[in-house]
Amino acid sequence: MGNQQQSESQSEFLEKKLDPNYGEISIYKNKANNLIFAEIKQVFLSDTSVESIKASLVKRLQLNHKCLVKILSFDSGNMDDFCSSYVVLTITVEYLNDTLHNDILLRKIHKTTYSEQELCYIIYEISNLCHYMKTMNNEIIDIYPSRILIDDQRQIKYFDQFLENSRLSNYYSVLFNQRDLEYVAPEQLILLTTRDKNDTTDQELVNIFCLGLMMVSLISGQRCVEFYNQEKLLFKKDYVDQLINKYCLRYQYSDFFKSTIQSMLKLHNDGRPNYQSLLQILHPHQDSFATFLNPIGKQREMLESQLHSFHTQGSPSKSRISGFDPVDFSEIDKRIKTARQKAQNTLDEIGLDLRLNNFATTQINIIEASE
Repeated sequence: MGNQQQSESQSEFLEKKLDPNYGEISIYKNKANNLIFAEIKQVFLSDTSVESIKASLVKRLQLNHKCLVKILSFDSGNMDDFCSSYVVLTITVEYLNDTLHNDILLRKIHKTTYSEQELCYIIYEISNLCHYMKTMNNEIIDIYPSRILIDDQRQIKYFDQFLENSRLSNYYSVLFNQRDLEYVAPEQLILLTTRDKNDTTDQELVNIFCLGLMMVSLISGQRCVEFYNQEKLLFKKDYVDQLINKYCLRYQYSDFFKSTIQSMLKLHNDGRPNYQSLLQILHPHQDSFATFLNPIGKQREMLESQLHSFHTQGSPSKSRISGFDPVDFSEIDKRIKTARQKAQNTLDEIGLDLRLNNFATTQINIIEASE
C-alpha cells in the first residue's frame, strides 16, 4: 500500500482516452523525468487467463530493440464484486500518440514531403526491427502507418500488438472486413479471391512488399487503398510504377533509392529481398540516412535536406546528387528586382505603368511543381 501511494505521488494524472493502438487507457506523467506513460487495466474471470498473458509479457520484456514500445511494469490483483471475483491485470507502458499516419496528413497540409534520407531511415529501422523480431520468434505481422509511432525526439517506434488477445495480420484484417484492401502482397490477393482462412504465405516477404508500398504512399501522399482494384482484388502495378517514376523524378530521389523500392515491390515473392539482404543493400549508405523525422512545417530545411548529398555507391545518378550548394536567396532576390526594373522600363517606354514600385519588399514562395 505504501509503495502504491509513493507511486501515485510521483505521477500526475493527465486523462483517460480510447487509443487506436493501446485501447482504453489512463495517461500519466512521471514528475521525476516527465515520461508519459499509459496504464492499461484488463479484467478476467480466472487466474488462468491472466497467468498466460503475464507469461507472454515476461517474454516481451526480454526483447531489446530501440524501435519497440517499452513495457515499464505489470501486476495483477483480485477484485470482489457482490458474489463474483475478478482478476485485474494492470500494465504500464511507454505512451506515444503521434503516428506516421498522422505525420503523412500533416505534411499534406504543410505541403512538404519526405526527404530520401528520412525514407531510408524508416526502411532501415523497420527492416532491422522485423529481422530482430523474427530471430526472436515474434514476427511482426502488421506493417501499417498507424502502427509506426513517433516519439518526442521524432524517432520512430513500432507498436507490435503485444496487448491484443488476438493478433491479426494485414491479410486477416482485410479478410474479416476490418480494413479496406491495402497492405496486402500479390500472393495474398490470390488467397483473398477464395476467402481462404489459412494464410500460408511467407510473412517476411509480405512485410517487405508492404514496406515498399508504404514508401510509395509517403512519396506520393496517396493512400494505399488506391494501389488496388478493390472490386477485382488486383494490385495496380503499372499505376504504382508510374507513381514511383513520377515522384522520384520530381523530388530528385536517387536511382539507388528508386531501384531499392522497385525490388521490394516485385510481384513474385522470390524476386524480393528478405530482411537480411535488404539490410545488406542499405548498410553501405547508412551514414547518409536521417536519424529522425524532420519537424513538420520546415519547408526550407526539408528542401535543403532533399538536395543534400546522398552517397549512392555505384549509382549512375551519383554525379547528379553528390554535391550540394546552399541556395543563395539574396542572389535570387537581386535577379527578381533586376527583372522587375527591366519590365518597368519597357512599360514606361510604351506609356504603361503597372506600378510595380508599390512592392517595397520581395517575397519568395516555394511551391510544389504543377502536374
